[in-house]
Amino acid sequence: MSETRIVDSSRASWPEVAAVTRSETEAPFPPLLPGHLFFNVSLMPYALHPLVCDLGQVARQRLSALRLEDYLNKTERVELYIVNRAIETMLDIPGITSVSRDDLLAIYTDEGFHTWMMERFRRKFQRVTGYCLRQRPSPSMSRVLAICDRTSVRHRDVAVVAAASVTETLITGTLRQAGAGDDIYPPVRTLLAEHGADEMRHQAAFVRFAGDWVPALSHEERELLDALLPELMVAFLSPELPMWRDHLLAVGLNATQADQVLRESIEPLDVGVQMMEAALVPRRLFERLGLSCAERFARHASRWRPP
Repeated sequence: MSETRIVDSSRASWPEVAAVTRSETEAPFPPLLPGHLFFNVSLMPYALHPLVCDLGQVARQRLSALRLEDYLNKTERVELYIVNRAIETMLDIPGITSVSRDDLLAIYTDEGFHTWMMERFRRKFQRVTGYCLRQRPSPSMSRVLAICDRTSVRHRDVAVVAAASVTETLITGTLRQAGAGDDIYPPVRTLLAEHGADEMRHQAAFVRFAGDWVPALSHEERELLDALLPELMVAFLSPELPMWRDHLLAVGLNATQADQVLRESIEPLDVGVQMMEAALVPRRLFERLGLSCAERFARHASRWRPP
């Protein structure tokens, strides 16, 4: 998706000259079938609850469309407001040899392209499937940004680079899972797979960058980083129960039923285990770099309870 294409600029329009190669999601979308979903149901335990099953496949498909909508909104904000904001800082950090300026600019370009690609995808998706993937705030990204913005101005850059390191090492696993399964609508599966392939490269670059950056931080900055990282991981990974409740109401359950579905579908101990598994890469990374945040994150994850 991020491989450049050489064209004859004398014959091509500006977008064809400037844009990176478009993905297979540019191909015609096939008809939507009743059995298609837009998000892996294993990441939506509430969609398997008997009260939801009683509503039928149409309700489950709509629930998965709402989860895809949330994914697009979350990802867009990760890329534009966290990762690219961090790269603007990272380009000016001296002494980094493991990730070149060229690497960082390539990631910056990828992230902008992903956002453009998703915007085009939304429009085409609605035309073919009838589902509108609306742009809305992302609660998890609002939490992440709030953590960064409450950090002192003197240390704001450390917080933003930390947030980018966390999100870029967490998002890849979600992408792999979200599009897995033969029942996932093929254009969605392609979108997530191609995006995931790019994010794997980004993750590797951020891991290398952190290996140079963290040891060069002052003692005060390392202490701040150690305190911020568990908060950032929990903020990014915590289940979006209020949003899922709204989704359940949208497909026809009443408030009492929606609360029952979530109460009976979301097991706090399972959530803690899932958060630990999802955060394996950043936990190992920062532990290897001598920080104690992995242990504190494990305590946070094991104590997670519904708000």
